[in-house]
Amino acid sequence: MDWEAQRVDGPETKASEVVMNGERSSHGRRFAVLRFMVPGMAESTAKQIKLEARRRAREEQGKANAERVKRDRANVEDVAIWTVAVNKVATVDAWETERLAAVRDQVRAEAARRRAADRAQGSAAIARMQGRGETLATIAKLAGVSVGVTRTWSRYSPTTPTPTTKGGSDALGADTEGQ
Repeated sequence: MDWEAQRVDGPETKASEVVMNGERSSHGRRFAVLRFMVPGMAESTAKQIKLEARRRAREEQGKANAERVKRDRANVEDVAIWTVAVNKVATVDAWETERLAAVRDQVRAEAARRRAADRAQGSAAIARMQGRGETLATIAKLAGVSVGVTRTWSRYSPTTPTPTTKGGSDALGADTEGQ
């Protein structure tokens, strides 16, 4: 590769112009023609090289455009998949919230049932001790709790009726023993 600079002195060049590769441009005080020359290259060969370079550039640009279209299509597909996944996750979140609410209600109902049963047992135990003549203060001292806690527990009544000791009905006028 050789760079060849020529001084151009002619009526069409001004002192502030440079002719580079056959084109004029503004460039200070020097003026010259700069040409990229390959030894033995004719003018027609330079045109062919220029055309070939343009052709290669168009091919490369076409390949780049095809790759971009391919990448854009893949991106559109992946965005669609991602959007569907986001919607599915939102659906699962809503399902989870509903299920937890339903289960929470079931668990709370079961807990309330168990508490009621346990409180009824505790209340019945306090009632039996009181029936044997113990006071709430004595019962509280035996259990190691305050009288207030014992009093609160004594207020819970059993949810199911206790069986009678007679084995019959407590209704008025239902005396079945003498018959």
